[in-house]
Amino acid sequence: LSGERNFASLLKFSLPTIVMMVFMSLYGMVDGVFVSRLIGTDALSAVNIVYPIVSVVIAVGIMLATGGSAIIARKMGEGNSPEARQDFTLITIAGVVLGVFIPAACLLFLDPILRFLGASDVLYQLCREYAYYMVWFTIPAILQMLFQTFFITAGRPIIGMVLIIAAGITNIILDYVFIAICDMGIAGAALATGIGYCIPALFGLIYFATGINPNLHFVKPVWNGQVLRNACVNGS
Repeated sequence: LSGERNFASLLKFSLPTIVMMVFMSLYGMVDGVFVSRLIGTDALSAVNIVYPIVSVVIAVGIMLATGGSAIIARKMGEGNSPEARQDFTLITIAGVVLGVFIPAACLLFLDPILRFLGASDVLYQLCREYAYYMVWFTIPAILQMLFQTFFITAGRPIIGMVLIIAAGITNIILDYVFIAICDMGIAGAALATGIGYCIPALFGLIYFATGINPNLHFVKPVWNGQVLRNACVNGS
């Protein structure tokens, strides 16, 4: 990013992110096709009723990622890389903490949440089963959103793109295996999606923990409430 910028170079840098977002939408659509064709339209309705819970989790990840990356990238640009790495580590830990709190709250109040979202008596059991399995993958879902953005901040957008494509292909394959072959129903759909989240999350943890990227990696965190507040306000 420190080199000369023009339209072509910016497009080349942003293209992996564009492809990544399009692919995420596509494999979400394919996921819906598997559920509706192999389980039934009631199951697809249940997935859509529960999806606001998933959306909140994704929104939390995007909030921390976009707000945090702005802070981290600014400090990197100012030449303050040590503090940028501390903030990066702190924001990642904050994502993990929220990834523990959100499913705990959801499991504690799952029944009233599902009723509030509109789960009828006919769909309630399907909604409950799908939501129960999905909330266990809250931490990987948040980390996936974090690392997607932080790979760009670290100057490696292609890695994020490849990981999302790998996660999508894994989700599609496991949808067929769990639903069509193993006959796991809507629980299989949730597990396939959750395992897909784990691929970018685990790879990102390993990548940033090993220090492969000299610009951005995990270090000993330093508590800074101002950084977390600014990341949340900016990202929201």
